[in-house]
Amino acid sequence: MIAPRWRKVLRDVLERPGRSALAVLALSAGVFEIGALLYKYAVLQPVLTTMYEKTRPASATLSVDGMSDALVDSVRRVRGVADAEVRPVMMARARTGPDEWTPVIVNVIRDFDGQRIDTFEPESGAWPPAEGQVLIERSAMEFAKLTVGDSLRVRTPGGEERSLLVAGTVHAPGLPPAWMDHFIPAFVSWSSVLRDHDAVASLEEPSQVRIVVADHPLEEGYIREVADSVKAVLERQGRTVTRVTVPTPGRHPHADQMDAFLYLLGAFGILSFLLSAVLVASMIHALLAEQVRQVGIMKALGATTWQIARLYLGQVALLSLLALAVGIPLGLAVGQAYAKFSASILNADVTSAPFPVWVVLAEVAAGIAVPLLVALGPVLRASRITIHQALSGDTAPRPFGTRSIERWLAGQAWLPRPFLLSLRTTFARRARLALTVTLLALGGACFMSAMNVSAAWDRAVREDFSRRRYDLTVFLRERQEVARIEALVRKDPDVAHVEFWPGGMPYLIGEGGVPGQQVALVGPNARTKLLELPVSQGRWLSPADSMGAVINQGVVLRNASLAVGRDVSLRMQGRTVSIPIVGVVKELTPMPIIYAAQPAVYAALGEDGSKTRAARIVTREHDDATQRAVARRLERAFAEEGIEVSGLQRTTDARQAILDHLVIIYAVLGFASMIVVFVGALGLTSSLLLGVVQRTREIGVLGAIGATPATISRHVWLEGVLIGLLSWVMALLLAAPISAGLEAAVGSIFFRSPLPFSMSALAAAIWLLLVVVLGSLSSFYPAWRASRLPIRQALTHV
Repeated sequence: MIAPRWRKVLRDVLERPGRSALAVLALSAGVFEIGALLYKYAVLQPVLTTMYEKTRPASATLSVDGMSDALVDSVRRVRGVADAEVRPVMMARARTGPDEWTPVIVNVIRDFDGQRIDTFEPESGAWPPAEGQVLIERSAMEFAKLTVGDSLRVRTPGGEERSLLVAGTVHAPGLPPAWMDHFIPAFVSWSSVLRDHDAVASLEEPSQVRIVVADHPLEEGYIREVADSVKAVLERQGRTVTRVTVPTPGRHPHADQMDAFLYLLGAFGILSFLLSAVLVASMIHALLAEQVRQVGIMKALGATTWQIARLYLGQVALLSLLALAVGIPLGLAVGQAYAKFSASILNADVTSAPFPVWVVLAEVAAGIAVPLLVALGPVLRASRITIHQALSGDTAPRPFGTRSIERWLAGQAWLPRPFLLSLRTTFARRARLALTVTLLALGGACFMSAMNVSAAWDRAVREDFSRRRYDLTVFLRERQEVARIEALVRKDPDVAHVEFWPGGMPYLIGEGGVPGQQVALVGPNARTKLLELPVSQGRWLSPADSMGAVINQGVVLRNASLAVGRDVSLRMQGRTVSIPIVGVVKELTPMPIIYAAQPAVYAALGEDGSKTRAARIVTREHDDATQRAVARRLERAFAEEGIEVSGLQRTTDARQAILDHLVIIYAVLGFASMIVVFVGALGLTSSLLLGVVQRTREIGVLGAIGATPATISRHVWLEGVLIGLLSWVMALLLAAPISAGLEAAVGSIFFRSPLPFSMSALAAAIWLLLVVVLGSLSSFYPAWRASRLPIRQALTHV
């Protein structure tokens, strides 16, 4: 037997199924978005953190001109080395179209089942591959337009071409997705036909020695000390170490992307949760406003304040439970699908991730606690109302004309009376108006911020590349005479200009006087117009400079003592070179780059400038077709001259590679926008629908004095549009600081430099259109239905 008070709760819920459904839908939206975001975070965060560790990443990698098993054993005996493995690596090229070649990094694996460092797993096809076969990292298959069973034409560093059978795919979670970095990771066996066995026998096969340190695996300084010891051991045994790479310890190559992704996920999760709380508050406030007379009657029959409060809190709890039943399955399903999508973009796998039970518990706790907490204040206020106030209507809005805005409206006789009536009713219930406007404004601010951050990314990338005014960069395997290369390039009728910039990869000497991070050293022509980076301090290089250098923000980040007027010291080929700094530039890359006067670069490289390994080319038309045609012709021309090209990159492709790195950012912003639009639309709809229901008697009065259904519908529609416009103005004000904070944080995480502040006019226009459309759809139809009610029925509505 159910007590009468709880029968009232059930009756209130069941007698108005439309209103109850709306409340459940509003609460479900909050549960759904919390569940979807928490599920994604709970599954992705541990996977992204642990997947890299499971590959046993190398603490340092040394590039050597040749290795033997005995040398590897000697490396393993170096103090501080826990393990070492040698992996010959070929920087080859694969044919992906007629005269089109894509970089491919071929890893030669001695024992596929006994990998020790930087491990990977089989995913499909053969394992291990035979001598004429190759395995491709799974993320490269679509990028390279390959399927298992295809033939892959590979050009090795010596210029020899071989066809390999694509025998299967592997998953190497320690590598960045191939489509994002625009190269193909490939794996062949120790007996592969690609290997030059004469070079192997004479220890002249370029190889990588990967080491894992025994202690302090997260201390970069310690790792560098151990790597230096290994380098010294190898050099004492006659090997040449061409490069030592120490990645940031414990950080995946795309950890910055992951950080940015998780940051945005968390930021928009908090904003969405705040939006849901405001939505719940708006719903409960509107529901209780209708129950005032019933509270008075119950109190007249002897009900206490606490009994009434329990009654309405019970109603909120019942609606919350119904919302949980709807929102939890939906949120988990969407969260799971989106986690899989995000993981695929980051070359991760979440299929084996354990189900996050705590997410469901958090959803249940938030889904019940938040509505009850939000409802507590309005419920207590409604419960404490006196019988006289409840039954006499003292809680109704103050009479018209008692507020300043109403007195001002009364004096505006030039305005149409229906419009004045809409303005009056809009501002009649200020608390409800404030909640509705705040709800919509938060939704609009989130929506516009998501689009603003996306626009800031796009704008920053396009502006940065607009300052790099060359279309193609050709990299040669060996140094060639500048005059010969220039003559060859200028033969092409579509080549307008070519420049040859010397460059190298020295080590930057840090504040402690010890060589650390490798940096790019580039020597652009003194009068070049192909590069025009924004100078934040000092000046750009001038033709009069013979030893000047301009550093970017990445160099300053690694040595904060560097500034204009000081020297930047570099270690290269066993020598230390110091170049005075004349300027600091800001560019959209996390890489440390030093642009120095050509005489200074030639001095650091020990060259006279007669030879080159790179050419920057400007085409006449700059369009995609011309660039591709020139690239193909240059490939053929160099091949006919016996000059091996190690890489040919279009600037457009380089820009696209950076934009591809932002796909995951765009994806999370798009998802957040959709949730925010959904919740905002729901909030606007629920507020206007409840407003119309509450004003049924008022609408009946309008009908009694002669207002037509069209007039009443237009009046309510205007009110909805006015609320939407007010929220749009507030959303613009809120979106500015939210966007600025997100753009600064995400830019610093990804590029080590805040993104320039950007407010998208398109985002503001789209949200304005959305609130007008939603306001129209939410108000017009219910108002039209209410206006067609019999006047007697409308006037007796409670």
